[in-house]
Amino acid sequence: MNPLRLSFAALLAALMMLPGHAAVAGPQLDDATILAIFDQANAIDIYTARMGAKYGHSQAVRELGRAVAADHEMVQQMGRDLARTLGIVPTPPAGDTSVADQAKTVAMLSAQSGTGFDAAYLRHEIAYHQAVIDALKNTLLPAISNPEFKALVNKVLPGFEHHLAETKAVARKLGVN
Repeated sequence: MNPLRLSFAALLAALMMLPGHAAVAGPQLDDATILAIFDQANAIDIYTARMGAKYGHSQAVRELGRAVAADHEMVQQMGRDLARTLGIVPTPPAGDTSVADQAKTVAMLSAQSGTGFDAAYLRHEIAYHQAVIDALKNTLLPAISNPEFKALVNKVLPGFEHHLAETKAVARKLGVN
């Protein structure tokens, strides 16, 4: 698997245990698990975006990193506030390896510098945001039972799509495929 996709892949692996996705039996996806996935998806991108802001070679990558980190910090806090209000304790899926997978992504990005860092960072962000958007639209949103939580995810989904579009625009500007 592409190391740029590892971080979110672990979270998505839990989704593959849902009925209709695979023959593997697993727990139902509930709001507590979705909240944990939502929180971790934001946490992963906050950390990675901070790397972009700090280590980006181009001004465009540094600005993108700052914007993405700030937006995801706000969205993560909104999710945490809602969880507290609803009395839901976010519960990661069984076997979640997203932290270990994120460490691999961080190591990969840390080994880069200059324009190589920018290219690796932008490719990661494009793949990551696309994976998050697909998971939100196709798996997580349909499984959310709480109307307030569903409304929050619907409200922030355009932000994920905006990040994807902005990242693709920066990649085009810098000649990153």
